[in-house]
Amino acid sequence: MLRTVRELFLCELYTLTLKSGTVLRYTDGPQDLTVGGHTYLSTFGDTIPGFVRQSIEQAVGVKVETCQVDMIYNRNTLILGLTPGAFAAAGGFDDATISIDTLLTPSLNDVSRGSINAFSGIITDVEPDANRLTLTCSSGMLYLAGQFPRNYFLPSCEHALYDAGCTLNPATFTVTSVAVTSATAKQITAASLAQASGYFALGWITMRSGANNGLIRSVRGFASGVLDLLYPFPVAPAPGDLFDATPGCDKTETGANGCPKFSNLPHFRGFPFVPTPETIALGSNAGSPTDNGGAGAGFGNGGVARGVGGQPQNFKQQ
Repeated sequence: MLRTVRELFLCELYTLTLKSGTVLRYTDGPQDLTVGGHTYLSTFGDTIPGFVRQSIEQAVGVKVETCQVDMIYNRNTLILGLTPGAFAAAGGFDDATISIDTLLTPSLNDVSRGSINAFSGIITDVEPDANRLTLTCSSGMLYLAGQFPRNYFLPSCEHALYDAGCTLNPATFTVTSVAVTSATAKQITAASLAQASGYFALGWITMRSGANNGLIRSVRGFASGVLDLLYPFPVAPAPGDLFDATPGCDKTETGANGCPKFSNLPHFRGFPFVPTPETIALGSNAGSPTDNGGAGAGFGNGGVARGVGGQPQNFKQQ
């Protein structure tokens, strides 16, 4: 092609696949292009976002390749009925993937030679600015950067409360339609809550009436019928407002607010008997040896040996 054609058009094709499965296709070419049976909308249109990408970092091996793409728009630009800024704020690009392909052709009406993929990856971050979104993209190698193994040997339970591994149903333990007798924006007192101290800690409440109807807040502490919330409500609940209270779990095996509270020990997935890390400081070999108790078996230079009789005070530094 380079031998017979003096002028070539270079266009980039952007394919964004959203979590919902919706696919958006754009091109920085001066007109809409149909490549591989798919139509790419030209960013020269007033309602189509423009794209400017930075250099693509590529490396041999398992290094995560990255690329930054600026999506430029104006007030007439829409993505599924929303401006790109509003679309991003609503989580539209969460878990989305991006593919950037390069099209080199002697004519925009001749795409028979196809395109070459320059980058494929995941949109890992979206940074908004005035009339611009900066998309930070990483290659699929990013998945290999996760912590392994999947499960850790920790004293606390690895399950999230009420998840499939925990098997509990929050509706079983939720106390519903509890009348508020007095409250502030961050603290609620309910005489009907007679559970033990800490019972609702690490859980949550859901307002069922009043000015905060439908709002949810995490519970930081609970004692004597008083719920201490992690974050305040916009408006202090009024006496008579109703809410649902769901208890939390501190993920311990024997604690009063752990698995025993829910009678769920068969599904406890913690390892409370794993030895805790300990540090032993051995002597330095920088100074001259000292003898504190006769002969004994040592550990070599810098080590410590027990002397005659096995008494703790009888050590020989070798």
